Amino acid sequence: MASDNESANAPSPAMLRLEICLAAGMMLLSAGFAVFMPYLIATGGISAAQDFLRLTPVFFPRLAFAVLTALCAFYLMDAWRRARYIQSAENPGEAARFRRGVLMIVIIAAYSLLVSALGYGLSTLLMAGAVIWYLGIRKIWIVASVSIVMPIVVRFIFERLLLISLPRSDYEAIAVVEDVIMKFLSGLFLGK
Repeated sequence: MASDNESANAPSPAMLRLEICLAAGMMLLSAGFAVFMPYLIATGGISAAQDFLRLTPVFFPRLAFAVLTALCAFYLMDAWRRARYIQSAENPGEAARFRRGVLMIVIIAAYSLLVSALGYGLSTLLMAGAVIWYLGIRKIWIVASVSIVMPIVVRFIFERLLLISLPRSDYEAIAVVEDVIMKFLSGLFLGK
């Protein structure tokens, strides 16, 4: 019988299912690379040297991905074996944890897509506001002040003190507002 400490550290059924899916995905991806490696490596060199007796540039990558496929298959079998012996009692909070993680990934992905169009300032303002709201702070004045002050301070430090450029907005109206704020802060703190 397992002790209380072992059962507390045992992975949940949802995590084991995710581990099985990831192991299967890695196995299929590495098998695909092993099979299609000749199409992924540029050909060239002496044609006479590329017969079945000589090693081509495809040999070692194909061998490495074949070994990786075998290792992933062993990992998949181990995860499958462990999943069979785990208790099937689901933790009701586990789905909420996955949703929170996925939502945070979506926020970060949206930020990385917006930063090139909206520039650093506005996209960071939106991302910081969304993350602060998501983390449970519901007072509007806190969300607004932190999400407005943070990108301004970071932009000022990077651009005016460290001389590192941050992405500028593609929209001129947004870029002009950011430039005016930076000039004001430079005059205020740096005397420029």
